Amino acid sequence: MARQGAKTGRSPLQQESELTLEPTFTADRTFHPGVSHRVFLCACLCAALVFSISARGETLLEAYKLALQSDPKYKGAQAEALAVGTAIDQAIAGFLPTIKLDLDSTDSRQRVLSSQNITFNAGLATYPTKNYTLSVNQPIFRKDVIERYGQAQSVVKQAGYTLLAAEQDLLLRTTAAYLVVLAATDNVALARTERETVGKVLEFASEKLSRGLGTITNKHDATARFAAAQAREIEAQHKLRDARQALREITGKLIDNMQALREEFPLEAPQPAAVEPWLESALEQNLLLRAKREAVEVAQQEIDRQRAGYFPSLSILATHNRRDAGSTLYGGGSDTETTDVTLRLSVPIFEGGLTTATTQEAAHRYQRSLEELEQERRTVERATRASFDATVSGVALVDALKHGVVAQQSALEAKAEGAKSGLYAVMPVLDATRDLYLVKRDYAQARYDYLYNRLRLKQAAGTLSEIDLVQIGAALQ
Repeated sequence: MARQGAKTGRSPLQQESELTLEPTFTADRTFHPGVSHRVFLCACLCAALVFSISARGETLLEAYKLALQSDPKYKGAQAEALAVGTAIDQAIAGFLPTIKLDLDSTDSRQRVLSSQNITFNAGLATYPTKNYTLSVNQPIFRKDVIERYGQAQSVVKQAGYTLLAAEQDLLLRTTAAYLVVLAATDNVALARTERETVGKVLEFASEKLSRGLGTITNKHDATARFAAAQAREIEAQHKLRDARQALREITGKLIDNMQALREEFPLEAPQPAAVEPWLESALEQNLLLRAKREAVEVAQQEIDRQRAGYFPSLSILATHNRRDAGSTLYGGGSDTETTDVTLRLSVPIFEGGLTTATTQEAAHRYQRSLEELEQERRTVERATRASFDATVSGVALVDALKHGVVAQQSALEAKAEGAKSGLYAVMPVLDATRDLYLVKRDYAQARYDYLYNRLRLKQAAGTLSEIDLVQIGAALQ
């Protein structure tokens, strides 16, 4: 049965609820003369290939690849990183010249009613005027532009760390959703098997009552437990459907055929075995913590950028103007060209206290970024310790629950034998059945939690990658 489960990709918890049916085949070795033996063998091989492909579950790594392509949260983080990436180009633009061409076309209508100047002719005149101005403004020194360029580099670095953190978060969310589906599948199998087991106890109690050897109380107890087992199975099926939709929310695809957790896989304690090296790695490499450090740098540079409002600026302005007028106030038209080159020094003297206010605002925001950095540092430290402890204790917890399953199974068998011989009533058997499936659920969940906490520890330390996902996938079949 275990070998069959390995082929179909179903966990032992799922196999437990299935009846063992031996297939029977009729060996018909009489072939129709028109059908060749080679064609028959090819058909068999093709059928076997199709079966093996359909039986293979969607791996955890494949689910993660789907999530990379379709998860809205991660794709939104990608778009944000691309948007922030333009900050350097925007900052560089402050060093480059600005070139502008202005075109004006004016139609004038002039009526001279009276004039004591003999050069002005009385009467009505209409004429067009066209004006072309090409201007080039080249900054030579602007303190705010220099500060903005350095700030833009820090902003882009912060966005890069944030995007990498979003990728790690996606890896962890995909794994969590995938394992939740597997755990929910196991819970359905356990609930179904528990219902069938309680159903057999109910049949036993009903049979004894019909023969006058049992009591109506035993039957009522078994009936109540059977109804509760049915309710648990219904609830487990609902949670399984919801878990599949939660995975689909990330991957964009409803995955029906998945891998299952192996019955045996190595339970390894974290290496190094002490928490201090993990804390050092987390405080140095955690991606969200790195992003917060860059945020502090950005806030510090914002103070310098706002303080740059006190500095003078120097630039060169070159303009070339051509004016073609059909007439003038003195009569007759003109067509003139003018070229000007201006060296402009602008010294701020007083702007109503605006620079002072914006600098103070930036200083307060810098202080806030320091507090957020400290908060993130404490959060990372706590998460690292919690993940380390959960991984270490998870090894012992899985081992303890595994022995608990064996012991509880033996207790149920002993009480069932006692009930058959009349030593026990039905209630102890029902209690033992409930306790057995309770510890089985805890055992299954503990194994999934152990795998998940391994990844959480790597994420906190800032070293989580697809390699870790492959290692987790080795525990699946």
